[in-house]
Amino acid sequence: MNSIELFEAAGIYQENATEFVLEDTLKVSKYIDLQKIQNPNLGTTVASNLTEALKNYPNELWFIAYNRILYNFFAKTNHSRGRFSTDRVVSVSNEAIQAFIAKFLLDELDSYFEQKVAHGKFEEIDDFLVVKEYLPQKSLEKLEVKLSEKFDFVLQTLEQNPSVNEAISINFIKYRSFYDLLSHFKSPQIDEKIKALLSKFTPFSNFGIQTEYNNSMKMAMANYKTNDHDLANLLKMNKEDTIARTQKTSSSSSSALTTGGTIALVIIVIRLLLLMVRCSQ
Repeated sequence: MNSIELFEAAGIYQENATEFVLEDTLKVSKYIDLQKIQNPNLGTTVASNLTEALKNYPNELWFIAYNRILYNFFAKTNHSRGRFSTDRVVSVSNEAIQAFIAKFLLDELDSYFEQKVAHGKFEEIDDFLVVKEYLPQKSLEKLEVKLSEKFDFVLQTLEQNPSVNEAISINFIKYRSFYDLLSHFKSPQIDEKIKALLSKFTPFSNFGIQTEYNNSMKMAMANYKTNDHDLANLLKMNKEDTIARTQKTSSSSSSALTTGGTIALVIIVIRLLLLMVRCSQ
């Protein structure tokens, strides 16, 4: 449990509240005492942290309480937008929120990023980064390292001359969520990894089993927002070429299907006519 989870569980939240009072601290103590009955070994660090936050960081705490994404994330809740339709404006800087999270919630944040990257849940991380300006730089740097390591794993695997099936088993690089997330940390280093990935998949391009995979990867890769003009044009060109080839193939298949259907219909009609002739005799 973290401080915001305890804040939620203790029932401290009040819409448009302006300050914390002694009763709020008592709610924390009462909740912890009740929990200790069920778990005598329950630590008191989280309670101490929340008590300190109530006393010394009230604006930062209220800011998080009124921010739907931050609060639902740290409190592990799923309150609707209506829960946050408050007129209360909390005057606090982004740097102050970053410092507050770094002081009380850093482990929670780092653990989340690590687990999501490990399981390839890139879309969930990208959605959460809507509030990136409030997150500690240290956590974002750790996330960037994790993503870089994930990318390096792909490139290292391709260096080992894997079979086609082994290569296409690396699924996350064919989804746009990976490249959307990388865009938050775009840099010349990531640009080079993108180029390397394109070049390393080229040897597989002649395998029929690889066509759909390559198409998906190139379409997804176009979502990476680079500052490199040449790379941006290359990614865009790859996407447009993939779309054009896919549409051409689809059109050819449709045409073939139509021709085949016409021939089948003619055969059926001929057989019916022959049957009618036989019956009339």
